[in-house]
Amino acid sequence: MNPQSADLLTQLQAATAGLLWLSEMDAPFQVKHWSYPADTPLTTEALLQLTKQPPNALVKALAVDDFFAGATEDQDWFGEEEKAIAARYRELVALLKQHLSDLTVYQVGEVTLDIYVVGRTPEGELVGLATQASET
Repeated sequence: MNPQSADLLTQLQAATAGLLWLSEMDAPFQVKHWSYPADTPLTTEALLQLTKQPPNALVKALAVDDFFAGATEDQDWFGEEEKAIAARYRELVALLKQHLSDLTVYQVGEVTLDIYVVGRTPEGELVGLATQASET
């Protein structure tokens, strides 16, 4: 891993510290760096292998803005705490977009979802976040 990627991982750790992805289960984020060839497109099959998922798992790809929309938008009913959390999510999305290209969110599974936010550093390394959600 090059120094720029290591620095980005540190920034992502700070940006996600104490931040939970809210669903029917509230889950923390894990910062990830995956070993994968820089010049090889990330396929669904490769993602499943990298994340140790079954090869037949259901995978849904989403745009980052679509995935984070509910978490980044202030609502009329928000108190100070909710506004602060939304601001942290906006900062997180900005950090991801600033440092990663080909940014995609992958939801793996059907009811309990493993979620991977994956992008490439300028050097081609795969970096991102992992969390979980429950959707019934």
